[in-house]
Order: sequence, then C-alpha cells, then structure tokens
Amino acid sequence: MKPIVHDSKCGASEGACKVIKICPVEAISYIKINEPITNRNVECNTSSNCGCSCGCDCDDNSNDCGGSLYGRIVIDYDKCTGCGICVEECCGSAIEMID
Repeated sequence: MKPIVHDSKCGASEGACKVIKICPVEAISYIKINEPITNRNVECNTSSNCGCSCGCDCDDNSNDCGGSLYGRIVIDYDKCTGCGICVEECCGSAIEMID
C-alpha cells in the first residue's frame, strides 16, 4: 500500500500543509509547478488550519475555493514507509492509500 495525492482535492500551500510537517520519514514535500491545476476544487468549509491557500475565509462555508493552482504536494516513494499517517491527517481528504 502507498499513499497518492489527488491534486484536484489538495489546496495546500508550501508553509502550511500539515502532512508535510508530520510525516515521520520526511517523504512529503511541496513543489511549485509551471502549469496550473485547472480541475482543482478545494472544499474548505472547515475551521481547521488545513493549509488551504485559496485565499478565502475557511469559515464561510464556501465549497469552490480553487486552491493553490501552481503548486502540489508530492510523495517520495523511496522514503515512504506506507504508515498512512498522511491519509489520517490530511484535512482535505486529498490523500488515499492504494495497492
């Protein structure tokens, strides 16, 4: 089993993503990209500090914030142990375990 990130659900920004900070083997990082992720539809109708960089007030029940279009969370599978902590801690449910 390994985690995958669904870019369309992830609106994390470089300095605020919780899973980057809590990964015990530092297998998760943020990269800037040249092309926007145009299908990104971040649900940030939560009061948690999720790291969403969409610029909206996460307490306003908005469901179509857009997210950070020029960045993504990546997983280094050479480091990843498949512990699943990132799946449990991702506030946007953007990470899931697959076979």
